[in-house]
This record gives sequence, C-alpha cells and structure tokens, in this order.
Amino acid sequence: MTNSELRNKLEQAQRLLSDVYHWASTPMSNGLQISPLQTNAEIASCMSVADGCICDALDELSGME
Repeated sequence: MTNSELRNKLEQAQRLLSDVYHWASTPMSNGLQISPLQTNAEIASCMSVADGCICDALDELSGME
C-alpha cells in the first residue's frame, strides 16, 4: 500500500468514527440506550480515543513523506 493509499484509508476511518461518535453523542432511544435522553458516552469516548490514534498515525505518516 502506498503512503497515499494509507492516508486515504486513515481519513476514511476517521469519517466512519465521526459518524459513530455523532450517533453515540445524540440523545435518542434505541436498543443500546435506556432512556430517550441518555447517550452512549462510553462509545463516544472510545471513538474519540480511536480518532486520536488515527491522528497520531497520520502525523507519523507525514513525517515519512
């Protein structure tokens, strides 16, 4: 995989994480939430950590170019 392809994959992963983070941060009623006003803070937190790891990987990749 080229650096460009790797960067594209990492950026795609960030977009997917963002979708999940938004869902987890939005008060709604679904199978994983107990009340309509409850959010999935733990899932949102995990998405934030994963995004930070991707940012670190992108920084490392930039240093190789």
